[in-house]
Amino acid sequence: MKKSISKNELAKIQELVGQISESDLKYVDAFVSDRLGIFIPSVGFCQYAIRAGHTHPSYSFVVFFSDEQNFLKTAIHLPEDHYLGAILSPELPHEEEETDTFTRYAALFIDRDFYERLRQNYAAPVPTQTYFWQQFPVAPETMTDIKRFIDECDPSERGARPYLNALAELITHGLLRGLYPGDKQGQPNITKLDVVAVIDYMENHFSDKLTVADLARKMGLSPSQFTRRFKQETGSSPMDYFLELRIKKAQKLLRSGSKTMTEIAQDCGFGSTAHFSATFKKHSKLSPSDYQQLYQKS
Repeated sequence: MKKSISKNELAKIQELVGQISESDLKYVDAFVSDRLGIFIPSVGFCQYAIRAGHTHPSYSFVVFFSDEQNFLKTAIHLPEDHYLGAILSPELPHEEEETDTFTRYAALFIDRDFYERLRQNYAAPVPTQTYFWQQFPVAPETMTDIKRFIDECDPSERGARPYLNALAELITHGLLRGLYPGDKQGQPNITKLDVVAVIDYMENHFSDKLTVADLARKMGLSPSQFTRRFKQETGSSPMDYFLELRIKKAQKLLRSGSKTMTEIAQDCGFGSTAHFSATFKKHSKLSPSDYQQLYQKS
């Protein structure tokens, strides 16, 4: 977990988890976006989880990393390479038993309205069932997405938030597909699945001269359709997002101190050092050299 939690971040955690304090999370690694939070006990129990009769305003999921670490006895057949998951409906009192050894798992809290909106792709519009740790299989692809969310969850990185929100929807759909495996409606038209793939492509080609037309072809859309859909899902135009990603890569390279300004400019797809410096300063409010010096001092 990060050394400290900002007031805004704690407020978002409380929206998802309940009246939890920063001290409750002292043994927990926390990763939060706008609609989803992931919490992993790292060196001990979550102090909120062992509080008797506590509740959560959001849908709660646990995904276990291995059979040996389950605090729930496995009651379903798990396909090969799948993980055990369980769901708890909002506002149901419960607590985790505190024992001599803590269980390491991923606890996911998904915003209630967000979850129920996506659930309409798989079942009746209005939830008719209350879940109290109902078990279901979690596919390895969903676990990969959870790990990717954790890796990307750095609020200091510009442009990270839209990507995290896209991953949050992808993870939620993955969990829903485990809960409703026989529902043929569970093959939804998920825009964010495509957007995540395009963002991955940007990540792997951030030094290339990509155009909107190039990216639109990756989604099988016209440039205008692609731009509209991408902006709906991320809040940014494709090229603005791509530029933010390049700046983020440049910041990492500047912090590493391993390359010259000319090399960083080239690696991040800028035509010249002057263009790189001007663009970097416009977005970071500091010149590349000032940014590097400030990081080294801090």
